[in-house]
Amino acid sequence: MLPKDKLERLAWACEYLRAPDWLFEELKGPKDKFNFRIRVMVGGEKKLFNVIRVQYCNPHSTGARPFKGGLRFHPDVTEELLEILGFDMVKKCALANLPFGGSKGGWIVDTTKLTKAEIRDGTERIAEGFLTRNIIGPDIDVPGPDMGTNSETMFWMYNKIAELNRHRGIPNVAAIVTGKPLECDGCPGREDATATGGLIVLQEYLKISQTLFKMAPRIAIQGFGNVGFNFFKLIPETQFNIIAISDVSGGLYSPNGLNFEKVKKWHKEYGSFKGFPDAEEISNEDLLESDCDILVPAAIENQITAKNAYNIKAGAILELANEAVDSYGYKILKERRIPAIPGIVANTGGVAVSYIEWSNNRGLRPHKVDLEKILADVQTRLDKIMRDVIRTVYNKSAKEALTLDEAADIIALETLRDQLKMKHGY
Repeated sequence: MLPKDKLERLAWACEYLRAPDWLFEELKGPKDKFNFRIRVMVGGEKKLFNVIRVQYCNPHSTGARPFKGGLRFHPDVTEELLEILGFDMVKKCALANLPFGGSKGGWIVDTTKLTKAEIRDGTERIAEGFLTRNIIGPDIDVPGPDMGTNSETMFWMYNKIAELNRHRGIPNVAAIVTGKPLECDGCPGREDATATGGLIVLQEYLKISQTLFKMAPRIAIQGFGNVGFNFFKLIPETQFNIIAISDVSGGLYSPNGLNFEKVKKWHKEYGSFKGFPDAEEISNEDLLESDCDILVPAAIENQITAKNAYNIKAGAILELANEAVDSYGYKILKERRIPAIPGIVANTGGVAVSYIEWSNNRGLRPHKVDLEKILADVQTRLDKIMRDVIRTVYNKSAKEALTLDEAADIIALETLRDQLKMKHGY
């Protein structure tokens, strides 16, 4: 079951909609949870690790339209966190009209203490565990990359399941995971889809809200992983001024702006931002409270909370990391009238392009000469999906005097109510 603050928010949304009691009951907790252990050789010794997969809610008929959600490798994975993130995925898919339910999975592990071969061994054992328990499949549940995983991880899963498929005969086995490498049935544009989608949302929001700045908006980005890195790379320097960036160990601040290529080169060479010239070294905490126009938390959950929300100086927030703003943080931002584009809107680009990859994998095996055309199609479709989502949420917010996160929740629950009513015949 969701934690207290999330249940209170769900109850508020159901009451706002005057929804029937069954909607709250359907959404207050996951449909299924799977826990199992894997044995991995680590340093020549067999060790046991716990793996969890949460299938939260599927407003469609499972077996025709699957659950969809990331797979993260991190020591802080818990059932409660996966339930929260699984519910977020349900809402993202509802907002973007994607034919998925929501799920989330995790391997409780510190991958920094494993070799690459050990991580691959663990990944393959997870794939076998999912397959033998009938947890995943192109029409059952389709994992994708998340924190601690990437396209290589997804290839390892795909490759192992494909090897075993001669005994299972799963049709369209390429559609069993998304986020695969391009040369292994992946989709062009997937690697930076979350960042690209976030940029589209930000640009469209500034346009429709008629938010004006005296000069190029100053942006602070927390996070230099896949999402933060690509968002920094994609940001047009002629439109925005990136004044701060950070990774897990700290960051940089320069009121004159930071150049992506110079920052990337330094971080690649030295493994951190320490010593970077012409910029002040700052902590992640300082970055979050820095004087900027747009704050982009793109690292990990629970970064803007009751502890620091009163200190936020940003004029607006683009939540690119899942659950970067917690429930209490959102309440304080509302009180302070700081608009925050929630993660279920801002970071939907990843699952949107995963949908295109999954859809293509149902029958398409493109040649490399087709990739340019496919990429153009992906970009066009992603642009339309993201603009439609933020426009719908913004219009609801303006019409009914709701915050952006409140409007997003209400629209998602309206869609889920109608889908579940059709599915169950309520």
